[in-house]
Amino acid sequence: MYGNPRGSGGYGKAFQKGNFQNWGDGPASDVLSALDEAGKTYDWIDEDQLFLTGGSYAGYLTAWIVGHDHRFKAAFAQRGVYELTFFLGEGNAWRLVPNHFGYPWEEGVKEIMDYNSPQTYVQNIQTPLLIKHGDVDLRTGVRQSELLYKSLKILGKPVEYVRYPDEGHELSRSGDITRRMDRIGRIIEFFERYVQHPN
Repeated sequence: MYGNPRGSGGYGKAFQKGNFQNWGDGPASDVLSALDEAGKTYDWIDEDQLFLTGGSYAGYLTAWIVGHDHRFKAAFAQRGVYELTFFLGEGNAWRLVPNHFGYPWEEGVKEIMDYNSPQTYVQNIQTPLLIKHGDVDLRTGVRQSELLYKSLKILGKPVEYVRYPDEGHELSRSGDITRRMDRIGRIIEFFERYVQHPN
């Protein structure tokens, strides 16, 4: 199921600005509501065997969701932003921070950024999580995924980390073909581990 949460394009400026200072709660609610509706509509969906993945902002949203919702058997967060203050200082898309939140030194903004950072809820993550980043990703910055991974390891949570050499933000679309194939294989293998097959 693909959702089109608030903040997406295609539904006018008001909808596109609907995630202002609200990257987590609102868009996650939109995605999960769409999933709930799909589950009611299509009887072939097994709601006891749900998996979650996304890249870039959807990588952020994957980490946010598993920090707040435990329905998924496993998840794969790809090239995401997980700590918004880091993002201001390291990503080449850093203007997303002031455009969506303001600057952290402005009154109340740092608290809003912390609230909207998936890293804030790392202790709540129970879902087995695979994290992927390219080590020359200038869009989101590899430190994002390293912090999330190390935190989950310290907490003893089920987590794995893949850091691809010489790959940037576009690995899934334009990276080295062998690494793109490796990425797909890892997604399948990781999710297959948590599928409950009938006896």
